[in-house]
Amino acid sequence: MTSYGAIQDPPTDQNNQDDDFPIARSVDHLLVTTQQRRTPSFLLPDQPRRRPYVFDRHASQVSLHSSNQDSASIADFHRDHNMAIRYRLFNRLDPGGTTLMMPDHVIPPMLFSILPFDDFKDQEGKQGSIVTIFSIWNTMMGTSLLAMPWALYQAGLGLGILLMLLMALVAFYTAYRVVESPQGLTLGVNSATADFSDVCRYFWGKPGEYVAIFFSVIVLIGGVIVYWVLMSNFLFYTGNIVYESLQPNSTTLPIMANKTFTCDVYCPMTLESQPFGYLDNQWHDEVTGLLQDTSDGKNSSWFSYDNLWKLRGTVPVYLAILTFPLMNFKSPTFFTKFNVLGTVSVMYLLIFTFSKALECGFNLNFTDIHSPNYAALYNFKFPALTGTLALSYFIHNAILTILRNQKYPENNTRDLSIGYILSAVCYIFIGFMFYAAFPTYRSCIADNFLNNFGSGDVMSAAARVFLLFQMITVLPLLMYLIRAQLSCLFTGDVYPGLGWVCVLNLGIVSIAVFFAIIYPYVGSILRYVGSLSGLIYIFSLPCIVHLRRLQIQGRLTKVQIVLHGAIILLGVLNLISQFIV
Repeated sequence: MTSYGAIQDPPTDQNNQDDDFPIARSVDHLLVTTQQRRTPSFLLPDQPRRRPYVFDRHASQVSLHSSNQDSASIADFHRDHNMAIRYRLFNRLDPGGTTLMMPDHVIPPMLFSILPFDDFKDQEGKQGSIVTIFSIWNTMMGTSLLAMPWALYQAGLGLGILLMLLMALVAFYTAYRVVESPQGLTLGVNSATADFSDVCRYFWGKPGEYVAIFFSVIVLIGGVIVYWVLMSNFLFYTGNIVYESLQPNSTTLPIMANKTFTCDVYCPMTLESQPFGYLDNQWHDEVTGLLQDTSDGKNSSWFSYDNLWKLRGTVPVYLAILTFPLMNFKSPTFFTKFNVLGTVSVMYLLIFTFSKALECGFNLNFTDIHSPNYAALYNFKFPALTGTLALSYFIHNAILTILRNQKYPENNTRDLSIGYILSAVCYIFIGFMFYAAFPTYRSCIADNFLNNFGSGDVMSAAARVFLLFQMITVLPLLMYLIRAQLSCLFTGDVYPGLGWVCVLNLGIVSIAVFFAIIYPYVGSILRYVGSLSGLIYIFSLPCIVHLRRLQIQGRLTKVQIVLHGAIILLGVLNLISQFIV
């Protein structure tokens, strides 16, 4: 007989077969009753039911009083004790376990795990600290890695590294506030499965929930736009390599164009210094040329390779046709198996940057401003770096989901801090190594540092192919996160229907294709999206929630108000400054 009446032994008397006793065959089977077996139409065959929770109080007490007891066994006892009480409460509120289920808006933790396979989890589906730490690190290591040398140049070498550390510290503190925000609150869902939007709804009702979800979706849409710009770039240069290698007299990979410097680095012609110069001369000339060819009846030019394969024209559309079917699956479980590729891609970029630094050496000159190797220690364009970092260190809308499967929740703060330290080290390593080794004027550093290498560079070509595949597998997960939050907000269902999902995905893809054609500047997109969403999710909401909790508990002080008010002010200034530099 188990404790608290959570699971009772099956009756042996034949006369009591009609009584509604729960029968638990094992922990791995669903809990069914004799009454439900007599009326199988009461529940749908695939309708989920609560699994039984077995807790033997007497056996646990015996083990606790043995000579081998330790703090871990005591903690396990209390955890099992609380779970048994919770199971009994849920079983009384909802006999059979068909109503009190995890809400649909809660994102499955497996979407962020670097090891989404059951073999790496224990019998309860929990993961250890190592997997948790690398899941946090892997989630933060995004596309901003490719823009970090450019962002570091905007701030200067010395000031840039300092800002990377300070932004990591601020982001870690507010992420910690998000982690502890559900504790002690009577939410509409279990605090162990709550999202930050549930906490905002607790304090400010539906408007608070809408604000949290809206800016979470803004970050994800910004990520999709950046993904689209980068994937179009990777697909374009990969296609050029294939096309050139298939030409009649081609025996080797194409030699990169405009090679003017050593170390296989060249200075691409960009107009990124013009803040909204999306209607630049190059794009205008392409459109004008096509219109003139059409008016002159030169239709054959439409079928030339140059017209059918344009980075800011046809390639983003081809990419939409290729990836759109992958976005409409009801469940993205298959794509989670490729999450480990994110770790592999980061490792490759670290090795790639280090190898280029070894090849070129450090080229730093801090005194002669006219030298091609001059490296400024500070620059007044530093808000471009802080805006980019606001997105680089953004994990606040996913951190509760990642930690939900933590085997030892008492290690959450430690694991979160280690994840942020690893992320800061990787960002500083790639930014510094590429910046220090760049052999010519730093103004030539592109906002996607792979653009500083031609198509014939073997390592950069391999990086484009690998990153293209990795991003294609991540894109459906991003679209699922957007769909899950918006669908639950407006329809109450994660998958309201294929038609609704297709319309939503088509709208998001159209926005991404528009930016890839009209404004394909990764650095600018990162800093604008990061500063806007960071103001709400990194600087404001965690601080306001914490202050509200302190007020309810009667522990709010002027020091707390000034400290967290200063953090919010930094977020406001970070956003405003993006439109000044």
